[in-house]
Amino acid sequence: GRAVTAAQLYDLFESFKTYIGDRDMYYVNTTILNPITKPEQLSFSEFVGPCEVTYFVSHFWGTPFQHFVSSIVKHAQLTVENQQQQQEGNILEGISNTTVGAATWRQEKYWICSLSNNQWRVQKELGNGDWAKSSFYRALNSPTCIATVMVIDEEAKPLTRAWCLFEVLQTFILMKNRPDSFSGLLL
Repeated sequence: GRAVTAAQLYDLFESFKTYIGDRDMYYVNTTILNPITKPEQLSFSEFVGPCEVTYFVSHFWGTPFQHFVSSIVKHAQLTVENQQQQQEGNILEGISNTTVGAATWRQEKYWICSLSNNQWRVQKELGNGDWAKSSFYRALNSPTCIATVMVIDEEAKPLTRAWCLFEVLQTFILMKNRPDSFSGLLL
């Protein structure tokens, strides 16, 4: 997998926030990610140490990067809070659930196209014209992927993008095919 942790995303933003300001993913990709990954021709996730996907992220590159990062961090924090509350409830009922343990929001794992795709091999990432071989499709269909997180802005721009609509369609298909292991679309 080529997912990144919430910590890796947050640390990327924190390291370059002075330069990023209110700019979007187009700026981050061209000005920050490409120079970092160019020497080895890797994806950002491969550069920082990839992990298996838990959440697939659908988003519009034109959304301000700061909004994007804060949305993912908030999702990660709420996810861990919900897991801890569930664990506490299970303990009260006499059922021990040790899988959450000391989990923090920083450990949540996200497949984010701009960070997970190798921007130096975009055609290959797109499946060389076969959507079923695209990295998007493979990440969503990974057995470790449990939901799609869509980052929405005030204008709902992701819903105007063909790839985002493809991701929503695949999400609904997965909800039907994996009702016990895939939670669907989270906004």
